Amino acid sequence: MRTLFFAALLALAGTARAQDPVPYNAGRKWGFSDSAGKLLIRPRYDFAEPFSEGLALVRAGGAYGFVDRTGKAVIPLKYQSAGSFSEGCAPVRARGLWGCVDRAGKTVVPFEYEELLPFREGAAPAKKDGRWGLLLRNSREFRGGVYEEIYPVSEGLARARVNGKYGYIDINGREVLPPVYAEAFPFSGGFATARLGDKYGFIDRRSLGFKARPYISIGPYSGGLAHAQSLQAEGRCGYIDSEGKQVIPFVYAMCAAFDEGLAPVLKDFKGGWGYIDASGRTVIPFKYEQASGFRGGLAKVALKDRTFYIDRSGREYRK
Repeated sequence: MRTLFFAALLALAGTARAQDPVPYNAGRKWGFSDSAGKLLIRPRYDFAEPFSEGLALVRAGGAYGFVDRTGKAVIPLKYQSAGSFSEGCAPVRARGLWGCVDRAGKTVVPFEYEELLPFREGAAPAKKDGRWGLLLRNSREFRGGVYEEIYPVSEGLARARVNGKYGYIDINGREVLPPVYAEAFPFSGGFATARLGDKYGFIDRRSLGFKARPYISIGPYSGGLAHAQSLQAEGRCGYIDSEGKQVIPFVYAMCAAFDEGLAPVLKDFKGGWGYIDASGRTVIPFKYEQASGFRGGLAKVALKDRTFYIDRSGREYRK
């Protein structure tokens, strides 16, 4: 819901398996193909998400449901909205409220939440009575309910916003870092990017200490790198490590976080988005109008007003 591009629940989805069918865009309709692009499930959906935990989220006629690898709708297309499966549960919305169903379609979290994100690390951010808290997977207990917003748990901590500032809480709702940061991102590899006052830097997961770095902007830390901008680079971005050392030169117009070893970057505002690896090598050419991070070996891109998925080799799953 809060990603750089396609702010969708795909960012929170579980990892697809290699043998899972791939969402295939056939123009106005979506189906599923194998990894070579051969159709397995005929295009009949208005949209389709990658498989997660054996089921894929699809939409048709404005309603959402889930299909298995044969195309059978094992959870009927009857929901107003939905997110992919994660930790055995998928958030779905009916009659304006969110709950959660298991893979058999059984309601396992009552429909009483104004917002509900997928479970991660045993907890899901949820909104009830206008405030956010964490819903625990095992006990189904809702804890918190005092925050303006909560983001998914990562490495045991979730970002929480209070009075416009960010801090971190654990899955029990206990405050671990006070809400003093103007910006904050999830922990990854033991570090999280944050902005304290006008200084960007990194929070160490072990000490919880913040160390500023000499950049005018730093993005999320992922895969051992974070994209950054400096005054000397005249608006261009590149990538640094947690110590602030430049790893990939500041030569891009726009940069996004690394996911599964690749990062979407825009080389020039007159060109398109492509993907680079951690050495800065171009892996997928610069030609897309928009590009998201990889999840389960797939990334969603847009080209000529069409959205579709590509794999890490650049294969496009579309007609």
